[in-house]
Amino acid sequence: MAEQSLGLVQHQRMEQSLTPQMLQSLKILQVPILDLQLMVRTEMDQNPTLERDAPEVEEVTDFEEAAREELREEREIGELTELAEWDRDFRSNREVRSRNDDERHQFMMDSISSAESLQEHLLDQLTMAGLDVRERGIAEVLIGSIDDDGYIRLDLDGIIGVTPEFPEELFERIITVIQGFDPVGVCSRSLKECLLIQLRHQGRGDSLEAALVEKHLDKLGAHQYEQIAAAMHLPIEKIKELSESIAKLDPKPGRNFTAEQTEYVIPEIAVEKRDGVWTITQNKSPYPRLFISQRYLQLLKDKTTVAETRKYIREKIAKSKFFIRSIDQRQDTILRIATEIVNVQEGFLENGISGLKPLTMKQVADVLKVHETTISRACNGKYMSTPRGVLGFKYFFTTGVAQADGSIISNAAIKNTLAEIVRAEDKKKPLSDQKIGDELSAQGIDIARRTVAKYREQLKILPARLRRET
Repeated sequence: MAEQSLGLVQHQRMEQSLTPQMLQSLKILQVPILDLQLMVRTEMDQNPTLERDAPEVEEVTDFEEAAREELREEREIGELTELAEWDRDFRSNREVRSRNDDERHQFMMDSISSAESLQEHLLDQLTMAGLDVRERGIAEVLIGSIDDDGYIRLDLDGIIGVTPEFPEELFERIITVIQGFDPVGVCSRSLKECLLIQLRHQGRGDSLEAALVEKHLDKLGAHQYEQIAAAMHLPIEKIKELSESIAKLDPKPGRNFTAEQTEYVIPEIAVEKRDGVWTITQNKSPYPRLFISQRYLQLLKDKTTVAETRKYIREKIAKSKFFIRSIDQRQDTILRIATEIVNVQEGFLENGISGLKPLTMKQVADVLKVHETTISRACNGKYMSTPRGVLGFKYFFTTGVAQADGSIISNAAIKNTLAEIVRAEDKKKPLSDQKIGDELSAQGIDIARRTVAKYREQLKILPARLRRET
């Protein structure tokens, strides 16, 4: 019998981990301005070296020397005590935390708002999904494209399969992961998919209700019970019973996160035309002016200060400096993104939605030389004031459809034109999807009939037979 031995084998591998400071910096970039103000108040409660009043005397030299001394001591000591405790609390969700520790944990886990948004709720679950860095980045983009009803409104046709880095099966797998989150049915691409997900969740994936939804949902919406009964070889009474059961499902799984909530919007960017040139101005009034406490700098400078106190002050000043720098970086990133958006979307500012050009976050990321997920975080909950109204940054990101002449028309512009065609149609003789496609083609927009149907459904416009008025 061969002898077996146990031994230690050393493997070398690279891993990327986020420090508590980096997590805080990402949080500062991502949250809306009102939530950032709440973060500032909380940080000031926990860090006495952070102040909102300007110091009477600037002591840059003393602070820089203190920072250098802090770095030297950090190298000697290793990990700072308080940061080690913070990191340990963040990584271990099994420990019993005090009230203050729990509040800090909630901030870092995207739960600042007392009224949690659908996106925050999904991002919180995303942290436990076990995705790698690239998959998580895609998931964040998908979650950011989910509307208030819980449906994903991103045109995946313009993204998936275009490059080897983003194959269709990868997107489908990540969408399936998100569809497993709460609320059930979220991240669906159609009402049919939403209802089927809920039925499968209830263990009724092979039920008669599922078959009815899968094959006869349009007829069900039109109350064509006789046709459904004939097709399914069931009595009309049974079809009505199944219809009542389906009616108990939630067609808008995201609405519980938006109902009766007031969204306060503060534009961080203002865009206006001055002397024929589009000008971008950053609204800095909502941002608190933060400074390092001069009193604590003096204590740090004073050689009679107890060593333990000096160590505490150094740690807190290092945090304050990083916090202030993160807010400055947030402002700079938002301004740079807004500038690129305006550069691309001047046609929209001039002419409205017909002038909206296709634009992806990857395009902006490439120009600014940052990661695409950074653009996604920075655009979350950010608004700009324009002559066309106060609009979220994400409004300006839309894919497009290539035309025969080589031009590309944004999906938003196509949908707007489609909606105008339907509004102008003869209600007694509504246009079919093919006729709508012909009308679009006459206006220089060439898309397939199935694309017309998809855009019509996304606009919640009924099929021609259901739009007919007698």
